[in-house]
Amino acid sequence: MKRLLFWFLILGLLAASSFALARIGGGDIKYPVKRVGEVTFSHDTHVEAMGFNCTECHPIIFVTKEEDKRVKMIHRRQSLSCGTCHDGKQAFDLRSNCYICHNREVK
Repeated sequence: MKRLLFWFLILGLLAASSFALARIGGGDIKYPVKRVGEVTFSHDTHVEAMGFNCTECHPIIFVTKEEDKRVKMIHRRQSLSCGTCHDGKQAFDLRSNCYICHNREVK
C-alpha cells in the first residue's frame, strides 16, 4: 500500500510540474510598420494576464501563420483583427490610442 501511494505521489508531482512548465501562447509577434513604428503583440498580456484562451482568437480572428502579419490598419478599423476587441468597449479604442501599441521610435 505504501508503495502504491508513493507512485501516485510521484505521478502527481510529474503531472503538476508538466502543467507548470507548459508555455501558453505564441510569444511576442512583431508587426512591421514604417511610418508610425512597429507593433509588438504580446501573447502573455492577452492570454495569461487577460485570461483568454487560444480559440477566442484563433482561427476566427487571426490565423496562426505568417499571414497574420499582413493585417492593415483598415482591417483594424473595420472591427477585424485587433479592432474586434479594441473598440473602446471591450478594450481601449485603437483609433485614439495609437502609441499604446505602436513603438514611438520610428527609424
